[in-house]
Amino acid sequence: MIELIVLDIDGVVTDGSVIIDSDGKEQKQVNLKDIDAIFELHRRGYKLAAVTGEETEIVGYFEKRFPWEYFYRGSRTKKETMRQIEEGSGISREHICYVGDGKYDVEPLSYAGLGVCPANAIDRAKAAADIILQNDGGKGCLWELVSLLEKYNDPACAHSYFLGRLEEHTGIFKKLASDRELADTVMAAAERLAGILEAGGRLYLFGNGGSAADAQHIATEFISRFYKERPGLNAEALTVNTSTLTAVGNDYGYERVFARQLEAKAEAGDMAVGISTSGRSVNVLEGLRYARRNGLVTVLLTGGYENPETADTAEYVVRVPSLITPRIQEAHIFIGHVMAEYVEHRLFGDKSRKDD
Repeated sequence: MIELIVLDIDGVVTDGSVIIDSDGKEQKQVNLKDIDAIFELHRRGYKLAAVTGEETEIVGYFEKRFPWEYFYRGSRTKKETMRQIEEGSGISREHICYVGDGKYDVEPLSYAGLGVCPANAIDRAKAAADIILQNDGGKGCLWELVSLLEKYNDPACAHSYFLGRLEEHTGIFKKLASDRELADTVMAAAERLAGILEAGGRLYLFGNGGSAADAQHIATEFISRFYKERPGLNAEALTVNTSTLTAVGNDYGYERVFARQLEAKAEAGDMAVGISTSGRSVNVLEGLRYARRNGLVTVLLTGGYENPETADTAEYVVRVPSLITPRIQEAHIFIGHVMAEYVEHRLFGDKSRKDD
């Protein structure tokens, strides 16, 4: 639930352009819809704040023109200003919406519970924001914000539910972007895999339930193509068909389903990628342990659950920082795509993007 809205001025309330008259005075352009929107947000009970890096006479006009609870001028460290607003208002950042468009807005866009930017914001601001508006700054984007927050704050609204899930998704991917150790682990595994496939080795992927589908999806990216027309790469998702499950389960126990298949197919030097969102899937962990004992390169894709059993299972452990199963699976697909794309680039050179 958003309670407080913090706005950058130039490029959000104004369109970011400057008009210089013959006397050298600056003029800014403001859309009447955006003026109305600020007053409408106030009427709807939102607390309003403005944070601008500028210190001009025009800034004084904006300070007096609108019903702000907080107004900060000349601010270049906007994240620290956001913290001051939190402390002064008693409203935690989860309930604050920040709207900005430029390089000084990147940190507060990530820090706020809901980061929003106009359509013409710089790329770094768009990457930091949770939502990118359809209108440009100073050209009706704040009136669009009124409608957006109406839906966002209504838990009964289907659009609100969609935005909530999207916020979970983007939040996790922002954490991935800032986790250097995770990125280094993924790329080290991808580099190792490129060498294995180039030398004629094989890739085996396996998981249960939704993770079984993820294993099939990722394997297909290697067998088919990612971007380039090139030979198929030797990748396979281990089967979870009922015949294999019941036969191996009855004869050896269900914890041996993947280990038994690796015993039949894999050779030392191949790669085994086990996928388990919780890190507690016994047959995934047993499959990885078998692979590691027998000289395969092992990778575990898992979630943020603490599980000491995963410590000895894989050489590369990629732990997505979330406990939400669907969001973990989305990140696993992304990681699989990164590995497939990198291997293709590494083995076959510059890529030519496919349209489908």
